[in-house]
Amino acid sequence: MKRPALLTLLLAASMLSACGPRSRTPAPLVVTVYGAGTSAPTVGVNVSTNTPAPAPNIPTATPAPGATAIPVYGPDSFPENVNPLTGEIVDPAKINRIPIAVKVSNFPYAVRPQFSLSLADVVFEHPAEAGLTRFTAVYLQNDAAKIGSIRSARFIDAEIAPMFGAALVTSGSSLGTMEHLRFNPWFVGANVWRLVSEESSYVCPPLCRETPDDANTLFASTEAVRAAVAAKGGGSGQRANLGGWAFTTQTPPGGLPVSDVLIDFSSAAHVAWRYNAGRYTRWQEKDSTGELAAHIDAVTNAPITAANVVLLQVNQVNNFVPEDFRDGGNCGLEIQLWTIGPAKIFRDGIMIEGRWHRDETTNWQLRLEDPNTGQVIPLHPGNTWFGIVGLNAITVLNTATYSATHKVVDTKFECPIPPTETPTVTPEGYVAPTETPTP
Repeated sequence: MKRPALLTLLLAASMLSACGPRSRTPAPLVVTVYGAGTSAPTVGVNVSTNTPAPAPNIPTATPAPGATAIPVYGPDSFPENVNPLTGEIVDPAKINRIPIAVKVSNFPYAVRPQFSLSLADVVFEHPAEAGLTRFTAVYLQNDAAKIGSIRSARFIDAEIAPMFGAALVTSGSSLGTMEHLRFNPWFVGANVWRLVSEESSYVCPPLCRETPDDANTLFASTEAVRAAVAAKGGGSGQRANLGGWAFTTQTPPGGLPVSDVLIDFSSAAHVAWRYNAGRYTRWQEKDSTGELAAHIDAVTNAPITAANVVLLQVNQVNNFVPEDFRDGGNCGLEIQLWTIGPAKIFRDGIMIEGRWHRDETTNWQLRLEDPNTGQVIPLHPGNTWFGIVGLNAITVLNTATYSATHKVVDTKFECPIPPTETPTVTPEGYVAPTETPTP
């Protein structure tokens, strides 16, 4: 069991100083986080069978006489033809199937451009060790013929995959991360089919490596993944019990005009989202100089865009699990995506200050709420990208530009040396014989 530790002062300071004088200041929040090296209590509930806890719905806007009401979908129920992850009207067959969460690499630079990130309903970008980032992309309504390159899982995937009722697609994991995943009821026993990995006896298809011995050439398709899990008795076709988000095309009141969102994950990882004509275009550093360039999808050969960008501030600690063996080695991170924390929702060229909420009362689904009323803040219909930074990230609102600077957790401190043979040097760095090389 966990030993809770209150971080009230840290979160309150973060919320109060986040955006400068133009920001609306929400009431301080009481936040409970848990000790390093652990996962949230009872995480891994089967969201395909549990009923979400009641939460306040957002009422449909009241139209003027003779006008047509603007629909609001969610957060607790959706029409059978509305995707709970995007709020878009689609063929019910597209959403009456298992979501697929794929671990996609962002470093080294050679893995770019990635394939099919633009086709995901939802993408989480999170810090990995050494200040680099990695993606977990969730696919439901769109099919993707090639996704990747696919790399190894991290602790946070034991939170993300169960949250969406998803199968997790990964090249493998370090020994510590694999143990963490297998500790979660979502992936153990009769549910082992949900971990689609070379380490869990999946082969090609669905996991196909284009170049032998090259860690960055593993790819999969949504069709092949669903076929493979079905062959193992999973993915029955029953619609996952998704919920927690709301969607409307009507812009919520009270937001501040923000056209540029800058996220510095580290001195090596920089992201900019630039709003234009209803969409946010993603930019990131193109090489070690830090110069930004539009992030291109290799499938469409076009810049990646999003209808919504959401910044989550989440407590992060060294998990003491060896992940990277370059430069003396680095441990991984435990990103504690449970209880509550600050959130910024960017849609329609505005920023809405809110909080994220995920615990037993939300059935471990992630909600975006007004911190004063608890009402769910609606997203614009379409895809959403989440950026995760620390609770102590430095955030500034300067006219129409919002910036967040993540403070990188020291993952070298007391990182244990893995009990393996001396790693060998390759172009990708040091490779330990019994570990999955990362990043």
